[in-house]
Amino acid sequence: MKLRLESGEDAVGLAFDGALMTLTSPVAFAPGSPIRFGATGEYADRSFEGRALASKRLEGEQFEVRLRLVNLRREDRELLLRALRT
Repeated sequence: MKLRLESGEDAVGLAFDGALMTLTSPVAFAPGSPIRFGATGEYADRSFEGRALASKRLEGEQFEVRLRLVNLRREDRELLLRALRT
């Protein structure tokens, strides 16, 4: 799932288990910091907010970011589960 961070960088959603989401991002986030992003492409009308749990550097200039989503509506949770089921 393609995402766009609030700061304008592109990210990619990798997995969502109903509580935790994993994405790749060109930006690292400190634990507890807010992350706001929107979906692009097929799911362009959706916005999400979460709190970072951890960022891990990958090869190149990308980070794997684990986060807990907050204020998530049921329909958005179901959409993420369909798109990113682990």
